[in-house]
Amino acid sequence: EKGKPFDEPKDIPGHSAPLQFLGTFCLWFGWYGFNPGSTLTIASEGQGNVAALAAVNTTLGAAAGAISAMVTKSILEKRKTGIMTYDLTSTMNGCLTGL
Repeated sequence: EKGKPFDEPKDIPGHSAPLQFLGTFCLWFGWYGFNPGSTLTIASEGQGNVAALAAVNTTLGAAAGAISAMVTKSILEKRKTGIMTYDLTSTMNGCLTGL
C-alpha cells in the first residue's frame, strides 16, 4: 500500500548505461574548467603549477573514487552471491563522488 515501507529495499535499475557514461564524462570534463580554470584567474603569471596540480588532483580523485566504488561493490556482490561481478553504474557513481 501507499506509504508503507518495503521489507527490503528495491533497486531502481538504470535506463541507459551509455547515456550515464556520457553524462559522467561530460561532468568530469567540466570539472577541469572549474578546478584548474578557476586558479588561473587568481594566480600570477609564474604560478601555472597551481592549475596543473588542480588538474592532477581532479583526475586522481575521480579515478580513485571510481576504482574504490567498483572494488567495494564487487566484494559485496561476491559475498552475497558468490559470483564476482563488476557494476559499471556503481563505478560511474564513484567517479562522480571522487570529483
